[in-house]
Amino acid sequence: MRFKSVFLGIVGCLPFLAGCDRTVSIQKKPELPIVVDLESRRPAKLLSEYGLFIDLKNQVPNVGVFPYELNSTHFADYTRSRHYLYVPPGTQAVYQKVGIFKFPVGTVLIQTLYYLNDIRDASKGEKQIETRLLIHQNKGWLGVPYVWNETGDDARRAVAGRKTPVSWKHFDGSDRAHNFVTPNMNQCKQCHVNREVMAPIGMKVENLNRDVEFVQGTKNQLKHWDDLGLINDVPSDVETGSKFPVWNDPTTGDVLSRARAWLEVNCAHCHNPEGPANVTGLDLSYHQEDPGRFGVYKPPVAAGRGSRGLRFSIEPGKPEKSFLLHRIQSTELGVMMPTLGRKLVDEEGASLIADWIRQIVPDNDAEQRMLNPMDTFRDALIFEDAKLGRNLFYSKYLCVTCHTADQPDGGNIGPKLNGIGSRLQPEAILESIVSPSAKITEGYAPILITYNQDETISGRIVFEDEHTITLALPDGTNLSIDKTKITKRETSDQSPMPSMAGLFTVEEAGALTSFLVSLTE
Repeated sequence: MRFKSVFLGIVGCLPFLAGCDRTVSIQKKPELPIVVDLESRRPAKLLSEYGLFIDLKNQVPNVGVFPYELNSTHFADYTRSRHYLYVPPGTQAVYQKVGIFKFPVGTVLIQTLYYLNDIRDASKGEKQIETRLLIHQNKGWLGVPYVWNETGDDARRAVAGRKTPVSWKHFDGSDRAHNFVTPNMNQCKQCHVNREVMAPIGMKVENLNRDVEFVQGTKNQLKHWDDLGLINDVPSDVETGSKFPVWNDPTTGDVLSRARAWLEVNCAHCHNPEGPANVTGLDLSYHQEDPGRFGVYKPPVAAGRGSRGLRFSIEPGKPEKSFLLHRIQSTELGVMMPTLGRKLVDEEGASLIADWIRQIVPDNDAEQRMLNPMDTFRDALIFEDAKLGRNLFYSKYLCVTCHTADQPDGGNIGPKLNGIGSRLQPEAILESIVSPSAKITEGYAPILITYNQDETISGRIVFEDEHTITLALPDGTNLSIDKTKITKRETSDQSPMPSMAGLFTVEEAGALTSFLVSLTE
């Protein structure tokens, strides 16, 4: 099915002049039909085929395509970005106080990445590199990267990704050169899939809630969308609500809030309770308030050389001893985070994170609790509440993501727990919860593999012969790799299970232990 939409509702002006007054009575049709395919998994070869821009080269959007701004954007090797939104006529997005807005089928989110010739002076010109589309089709969202040609008048679909040589003058006046890497279509899912569902990741109220300069003056962006009929249920007082600061603008927030905003837009799409990295126990969402959950005194999990032998993700007051910062500052495969979307170090972002860690006040009790978890949790064994423990296992802490217990469904990244109460004493079960790396079950030590020159993956070996190795991955899937494509292979001495010592109360540790002790069949 080919879905063609002609926008007729916004009148009298082009959308990039976004201050258009809805009371203007002259309707204006788009210069080109906007074409969005709602069924095909082989999207258009050329960006121009969608009709999203009247002037593609100069990024002049068609009627019905609206530019928008974000408070904080992710780092992509010093590119700048422009953002546009297309919502089919007669439909609206649904405002969400928490999480991502709900967009109707036919919506297209557009991001164009470009390099300034001189990063300090936009007037010296630019080079467009890539445009990413996120298309809401009938079967869900589809991510498609397009790479611009040398003449800059169109962009071609890059199913397998692409490397584009770029150069620019940096903040310090030095000349920089780099091969910018466009991800392939499958890699889009690595950032955009939560709980096996692909979706946008930046379209949250906190990131869109800001004032924007329109033709007719300054106005709150979300209230403007509401006036245009693009979104419904926007609160009348939305402009006084929560906002992410602009991470690199000190006038918008203190070091703490700006550092957390940087982590939100660069890391939290994976490191959140619903994300593909939820099994690490690290939640870098902006609103996470528990220091243990966002990394303070949190020991490594299956990090291999990623932790560089450091004890904690964040060691308060000591950025040089915090492996969260070490991974942000690295470009080494198997170490760097995030693993996709960058090949360079965000020097300014890393400096901000270092400043934030220096300001975190040390807590000796929390440190000792993580270094000696069994001393802290030994009294947990007196709290016997198997019903609560089962709820913690299946709901609150989602242990079922990696393990099976008294139900057939569950993950296979960790050992099967049915019958564990007959195999282990209560104290050993408690230790496996609060100090999982103390003794890793045979066959469950994670392995880190680098393959295809620049891809890395960590998981548990479920099959291996002379030609192939198959890993069980944290997201519940299996991946088979041709051994001839493997360039590096390491076995970690860290359990893939996060220590729950920084997350559980003593009572919760006891309840979960009593539930596992009850599994005797």
